[in-house]
Amino acid sequence: MQVTLIEVPYHAGDDRFGSSKGPRRLLEAGAEEVFAARNVGVAVEHVDRAGPFRDTAVSAARVNGMLAEVVRRTIEDGRLPIVLSGSCNSSQGVLSGFDHRDCGAVWLDAHADFNTPETTESGFFAGMSMAVVTGHCYVNYWAQSGDNTPLAEDAVAMFGVRDLSPDAERDRLERSPIAVVAWRDGGAQSDVQATLDQLAQRVDEIYLHVDFDAFAPDVAPGVVDEPVSGGLSVEDAENIIRGTAARFRIRAGTLATYTPDLDVDDKTLKVGLRLLDLLAAYASQA
Repeated sequence: MQVTLIEVPYHAGDDRFGSSKGPRRLLEAGAEEVFAARNVGVAVEHVDRAGPFRDTAVSAARVNGMLAEVVRRTIEDGRLPIVLSGSCNSSQGVLSGFDHRDCGAVWLDAHADFNTPETTESGFFAGMSMAVVTGHCYVNYWAQSGDNTPLAEDAVAMFGVRDLSPDAERDRLERSPIAVVAWRDGGAQSDVQATLDQLAQRVDEIYLHVDFDAFAPDVAPGVVDEPVSGGLSVEDAENIIRGTAARFRIRAGTLATYTPDLDVDDKTLKVGLRLLDLLAAYASQA
């Protein structure tokens, strides 16, 4: 399977965040070459907002609408879209770009992104990303990007979650059928492979989403939010992604929130390239 790397240099439509630089840095560091080394054909596309930042809602919707169109063309061409983005909000644009009614999600993140306008205390738009794509809020807003069919919550598995705020978000997640493998003190609090097995009984294809803050801060310090201790190691992520690739057809993937200015000794950059290599391995065999 050939791949298209899609650069989305925005954090919820805003190019002023440090994470907006992450996609370009990954490309400059050799993201294309990672795929070429495994004999996977690779192309690069760039999402351009084509205008000044107006506000989060308007600009994010514009970026996600453009992203959805690139994803749609990529999939129609039989290629795997891999999105390099500054924000988890890009998940809306990715899913809008293809028929995902029978699709699940494997989501690596320190946060559940499961707040709604009623529960959030900060109003942080990206912190509602999972709530949006599972149909809990902003349904009509998401429709501006394209297909807004909600993901079934029992077709979602989250790994690395360890920072929920406020208590209302925790309560919402506990009531949800989303499968959550929490992380504490650097270790999974439930069985990763068993969780993937259970998800495989529900769906055959998934959207793979990785927020770099899923990792422990000493592994990937260059993230947009305040790093949260006790996260994944590189080996943990390898096991999750290899397990995902062995069980599911990956329809699209996203790497989000890499913030080069906050990185230390290119640690996060190296993690990003390793994740891309895992996806290249998948594409070479798909």
